[in-house]
Amino acid sequence: MQTALLALASALPAVAQNRWSIVEDGGITWNVEPGKGHQDHIEMSGKKVSAIVTYGVDQAGRLTLSRHVVFPMLRFAPNKTRDHLALVFADDAAPRYFIDRAAPRGEVVLRVHHKGIMRIESVIGRNREVSLTRTIFPSVNKPLVIEAYTFTNNTEKDITVEVESTEKVVRTNPSRGIYGGYIATSEVQGSGERVVRPKEATTYAMLFSARKTGEPELPVDVTAEEQERRNRIEDLLAVLQLETPDPVLNTAFAFAKIRAAESIYETKGGLMHGPGGGAYYAAIWANDQAEYANPFFAYLGDETAVESARNSYRHFARYMNPDFKPIPSSIISEGEG
Repeated sequence: MQTALLALASALPAVAQNRWSIVEDGGITWNVEPGKGHQDHIEMSGKKVSAIVTYGVDQAGRLTLSRHVVFPMLRFAPNKTRDHLALVFADDAAPRYFIDRAAPRGEVVLRVHHKGIMRIESVIGRNREVSLTRTIFPSVNKPLVIEAYTFTNNTEKDITVEVESTEKVVRTNPSRGIYGGYIATSEVQGSGERVVRPKEATTYAMLFSARKTGEPELPVDVTAEEQERRNRIEDLLAVLQLETPDPVLNTAFAFAKIRAAESIYETKGGLMHGPGGGAYYAAIWANDQAEYANPFFAYLGDETAVESARNSYRHFARYMNPDFKPIPSSIISEGEG
């Protein structure tokens, strides 16, 4: 979505072009204007998870937020392309929060920022007494998506902030699963009430994760996970940079690098790039990998991306034959089909 948003800018009306700005850190920012509602979406991925985040504001500046979380390697019979665990966590999945023991009034979104990590900045209260920043990103190596909530006290006195303990658990039928039953959870880390001093901040986190039944719960260090994600993004942005007189083109290329190289999944058949989109994961398609992604990965030089390219050719090589019989156009289900 990031790439499309930038690369197609020249074809959009002026009002759409002006919604997003390229900022100093190399990311893009939408500064929300009062009375101008808009909805958008973006996909972000790690080796064991992908998240399509649909977000927007209404005419009053109120946030709408939905998360479509995909766990590509938690698979179901008959184990075809789309037979993975996927759950949608809408607005009602978010925990309730309270400022000075009262439900907040008038949260208004100020801006949205993308650079491999999504950041939504809001203010709360008639005089903007509290700032709230939501930071959303996938884990690099775990089946986990994190949505952190940072509350900043903008006043000259202490305030209390409380985020309620909120949990949802889904247990799948073991007879349907290729690997038995699965447990998917959304839960708040560090719920409860805290005192926040003037000009200081406190952070809670909502964790969206899944695992096979019988596996232990994931240990999650939110700060470490965010830093690992930032490091991964910066590593990708540091190589194969496009430099032209057009900053939109340069930024579009940078975001394309992120999307192509993050959408690689650690399957039982090795590392596999997948286009995502809620459907295409943990598999190999001739047009996506052999024709498009793999040649690009050779120039990119990223170790994970290069290995995924080699792995896809190894899988296709299994079907090559001296009789020139057709090879499959796709190898799905972690390399089995």
